[in-house]
Amino acid sequence: MHNAQQTSIEAFYDLEKLPEKRRAVYDAIAKLGEACNLDIAYELRWPINRVTPRTNELVAKGLVEQSKQAVTPRTGRKVIYWKIK
Repeated sequence: MHNAQQTSIEAFYDLEKLPEKRRAVYDAIAKLGEACNLDIAYELRWPINRVTPRTNELVAKGLVEQSKQAVTPRTGRKVIYWKIK
């Protein structure tokens, strides 16, 4: 089992080794504070189908977590907002 400090160290090194597209999504979430995939897509000027898989990869790595679920003003639909862990 890992303690919290060891896990934090591993997360830091994972962040340093992120592929370019994953790092861009991570940086966009960090800049925006919290963001849904559509917000990230607008920020990066990417299609959403490029953002969503990267967000899922960041969640799987333990670098990003769900912040809330809310209706986005862009579409009027309920979406998941992400934040840096």
